[in-house]
Amino acid sequence: MSSRDIRLSFGTADYVMLGIMLLGSMSIGLFFAVCGKSQMTNLEYLLGGRRLKALPVCMSLFATFMSAISLIGIPTEIYSYGTMYMYCLIGQVLSYIVATVTLIPLMYPLRVTSVYEYLNLRFKSRTVQLLGAAFGVMTTLSYMTIALLSPALALETAVGIPLWLSIILVGAVGTVYTTLGGMKSVIWTDVFQTFVIFAGIFTVIIKGTMDAGGMDKVWQTSKDTGRIDFSDISFDPRVRHTVWNLSIGLTFYWLANHFTQSSVQRLVSTRSIQDARNVYFFTIPLIVVFISVLCVTGLVLLAYFNEIGCDPLAAGFVKNKNQLVPYFVIHTLSFLPGLSGLYIATIFSGALSTLSSGINSLAANTVQDFLPWFLRYKSEVFVTSVTKTLVCFFGMASTGLAYLAKNFEGPVIQVGYTAIAASNGPLLGLFLLGGLFPQANSSGATVGFLSSIVLSFWQAIGSLRFRYATPVLPLGPTDNCGAPGNISSLFSSTPTYTFTTNNSTDFTTFLNYSTVQGSDRFEMGERDFSFYDVSYVWAPVTGAVMTIVFGLVTSLVSNCFSAEIVRPEAKLLFAFCRKFWYSQRDVLSVQIKLRDHPVNHQ
Repeated sequence: MSSRDIRLSFGTADYVMLGIMLLGSMSIGLFFAVCGKSQMTNLEYLLGGRRLKALPVCMSLFATFMSAISLIGIPTEIYSYGTMYMYCLIGQVLSYIVATVTLIPLMYPLRVTSVYEYLNLRFKSRTVQLLGAAFGVMTTLSYMTIALLSPALALETAVGIPLWLSIILVGAVGTVYTTLGGMKSVIWTDVFQTFVIFAGIFTVIIKGTMDAGGMDKVWQTSKDTGRIDFSDISFDPRVRHTVWNLSIGLTFYWLANHFTQSSVQRLVSTRSIQDARNVYFFTIPLIVVFISVLCVTGLVLLAYFNEIGCDPLAAGFVKNKNQLVPYFVIHTLSFLPGLSGLYIATIFSGALSTLSSGINSLAANTVQDFLPWFLRYKSEVFVTSVTKTLVCFFGMASTGLAYLAKNFEGPVIQVGYTAIAASNGPLLGLFLLGGLFPQANSSGATVGFLSSIVLSFWQAIGSLRFRYATPVLPLGPTDNCGAPGNISSLFSSTPTYTFTTNNSTDFTTFLNYSTVQGSDRFEMGERDFSFYDVSYVWAPVTGAVMTIVFGLVTSLVSNCFSAEIVRPEAKLLFAFCRKFWYSQRDVLSVQIKLRDHPVNHQ
């Protein structure tokens, strides 16, 4: 490989492919705006009239959460730290199974539009509802910001697409078709984007594997460089990835995502409770295939760069790890015009699906949680117009936030997970507190949630600033890079790591690798145990548990001083808890109501 091959451009055919994807998404939105005769009601606009089928909703839910963050972050994670991350599949699958027996039987019969309406019903408190909704909105905005920004940053350097152009394209297209077409537009554009995503990732992995010398060569190279490792079962909470923290931590993280507006809004838009269950059953194989392919893509990246003898990160051709995937795509798919554009369209599709779902859910939260007093006596046409205006507003706001955060750096999986889990964990704890324990009251919910939020953000901010950095595994060769500059200073067998302390002074610290190849364990030296060094994967677990513990203790204490303790209705607890806390008569009453009052399809 010569130096002239190092930098390849994004050609006309690639821009055409990207344009086709964006035009297809916009066309679907326009179709539902023009042909959707019943879009003048909020029920139709936000929930599709509660008549949606399981399969398209499943594909929409998949596209929403398997965002551009995953498309860029997961291969980079495997490339940098090895295959331990694949245990995330255990947590993700478990979360869908748990949600099927907790979330769906609880939320679907209540016919809520906003998931936070449940908090008001359960705790009889607008304060708890507003607290949950406020932090839910903040979490969604944070997630959308990272989902818009991370691919834009990667594409700017690796492909040459300007940062502002990527953000504005995704922001404008997503905002327009979501504003015009509502939930049906979001669902069916997500279906279209799901096909684009799978077409892109399979194209890359097939061609990349061929260029790297076949799957046997990919496996052997990964094994020789220490990437293949499934053996870390350490109970040390500071170890970045282990079997236990990925299995347990990711279960809590994804269960928290199921208890968000984006997820619940889709589930309650289906025709029946069985359709809602099928959404999760259908999503599980999609998730397994998607994550597995992206993990293998990370190994293919490594083998390909070793095969050509030039690691772009070691050689300095890319600024950070997040740019490796688009750089690799431009290299390996450049033989046929348009194929590189297909994968870049895949990244744009991931960002679009996250944006459209997010702004739709934010509008629903605002209307149902924050403005019911203002919209109570207004006409359906007026309420729907307000909702569409809010969709447009949140679309522009998230686009602006993504651009303002343009100095973002770091592993997108870890940073995104940490930022979101800081509020998602306590929010999950709030729903678990209400669904598991009839003793919990509004005082306990408020104290438990706020206490957990404070501690979670304290730990998240501290860990991002002060924790020891986990060293990446050794980078690839630079022998055939054409000597673009001071390569030797960028690549050595003993890597050093520079990061910023609280006084913004850079210093270099040497971290010793474990003797186990491929492990992300590192020696802490003389450093005492620090809460900041706990693996980011535990964040949603600690947040949820703290909310439950503080909330339950506060509730029990306050109940001792209460003149009258009002137990919640059985239907407001998880279905499997009802028999434990309530009489058979109460449980039977809930089942009869569910049977005799099916969802209205008007």
